[in-house]
Amino acid sequence: MRKNYYFFILLLAALFLAACGSDEQVSGENKNNSREEQEKKADDESEKAEEEVKISSTVPEILEENPGQYAGTKYNTAIVHKELNEDNFLEKDSFEIYGTLLGLIAEGENYKPHYDYFKDFNPSIETVISQAPGGMQIDANGEVGVNANISILLDASGSMAQKIGGKTKMELATDAINEFVSTMPEDANVSLRVYGHKGSNSDSDKKISCESTEMIYDLKPYNASDFEKALDAAQPTGWTPIAKAINEAKADFEKANKPGKNIIYVVSDGVETCDGDPVKAAKELHDSNIEAVVNIIGFDVDNSGQKQLIDIANAGGGQFETVQSADDFKKLWEDERRRLWNEWWNWSNKNWNEIWTEQNKKTNELWDAKSKFNTLHNDERSRLKEASSYLQSQEQISWETRTEVDSLIDQRYDILKEHFDPVYEELKEAVVNEGETMKEAVKAKGEEMKEKYKF
Repeated sequence: MRKNYYFFILLLAALFLAACGSDEQVSGENKNNSREEQEKKADDESEKAEEEVKISSTVPEILEENPGQYAGTKYNTAIVHKELNEDNFLEKDSFEIYGTLLGLIAEGENYKPHYDYFKDFNPSIETVISQAPGGMQIDANGEVGVNANISILLDASGSMAQKIGGKTKMELATDAINEFVSTMPEDANVSLRVYGHKGSNSDSDKKISCESTEMIYDLKPYNASDFEKALDAAQPTGWTPIAKAINEAKADFEKANKPGKNIIYVVSDGVETCDGDPVKAAKELHDSNIEAVVNIIGFDVDNSGQKQLIDIANAGGGQFETVQSADDFKKLWEDERRRLWNEWWNWSNKNWNEIWTEQNKKTNELWDAKSKFNTLHNDERSRLKEASSYLQSQEQISWETRTEVDSLIDQRYDILKEHFDPVYEELKEAVVNEGETMKEAVKAKGEEMKEKYKF
C-alpha cells in the first residue's frame, strides 16, 4: 500500500514539472512575438512619419513646396524659437521634427525664380559684327569671312592712249589697277568691265563706241594671271559711255546675286561723251537693292571734267580722287591701303570690345544670380540647423535625434547644390567659350587684313 502511495506522489510531481515547462515555453514565444510586433510597428510608424512629412528628394519636388511660415525676409530667430517652445518634440521622431522645421523655415517655391532664371538664360553672344571694309560676315560658328564684290570700270576711250612719262594712260591705269586688286581680300570677288573700247573716237564711229562695254573678267575671286590677261586685252580706242557702263555694272551685280558689299571703281580720264547721264545712273545704282558704292578715279582730268566726276561719286555714295601721274596712282592706292588698314584696326578693336563687353556682362549676370541663389540656399540650411541646435539645447531632442535631423537638412542642401552648381558652370563655360572664339576670330581677321594693307 505504501509503495502505491509513493508512485502516486512521483506521478503528480512529474505532471507538475511538465506543466511548468510548457508554460515557460509559451511565455518565451509570446515575448518574441511581442518584440517583432513592436519593431514592425516602429518601422511602420517611421515610414508613416516620412510619408506625412513628404520629404522632397528632387529639385522639382522642392520647388512645389509652400514656403515656411518664416521663410525669406520673414525669418526672425527669436520668433522661431518662440514657435518651437510652444510645441512638444519629445514624442516626435526625426522625420516629424524635420517636417515641423520645414513648415517654419523652408524656402520651397522661393527657389523657383532662380531655377527659371538659369533655365531661360541664353548663353549665346548676340553682338552683331559690324560690316568691315570690303564687306564682312560672321557665321553661326563665329567664323569671320570677308565678302565683297568689287567691279572695276575702265575707260578705254581713245584719250587713254595719251602718254605720260613714257607710258600711256591705259598702261599706267592697268598697272595701278592690278596692284590694287591684288591686295583685295582672298574671298573678295572682282570683275573688270571696259567701256568705249570699240570703233574709234571719230564721229563716224561714235554710235558703235558708245554702245560698247564688255565684261572681260567675270565677277569671281582674283586670279593674277587671268586678270593680267584681261587687262592686256583692254586697248584704248573710242568714246566715253560712263552711264552705260554703270548701268551694265548694275546688271552684273543683279545677275551674279552674290552676298556682300558691292563696290565700283570707275577709272576715267574724262567726262561722259555719249550723251548719257552718269550722275543719274550712279544714283539709281546706289539707291537700288544692289546698294553699290560708286567711287571715281579721275586720271589727268581738267577742272570742268572733275566737276562731273565728283557729282557722279557723290550720287553713288562714293569718293572722287584725281591723279595726274604714275606716282599719283601709286600714292592713291597707298592712301587707299592706309585708309583700309585704319578701318580694319578700328573694326577689330570696336568689335572685340563689344564682344568682350557682352561676354563680361553675361558672366557677371550669371555670377550675381548664382550668388543670390547661394544666399537663399545657405540661409535655409543655417536656419534649419540653428533650430535643430536650439531644440537640443532646450533638451527637447537628444543629440542622436539632432544628428538625424541635421542629416536630412544636409541631404536637402545637397539636392539643390548638385543641380544649380553644374547648371551655372555649364552656362558660364558656354558664354566664355563663344565669346573667346568670336574675339579670336575678329582679332585674327583684323591682323590678317592689316598685314595685307600695311604701308
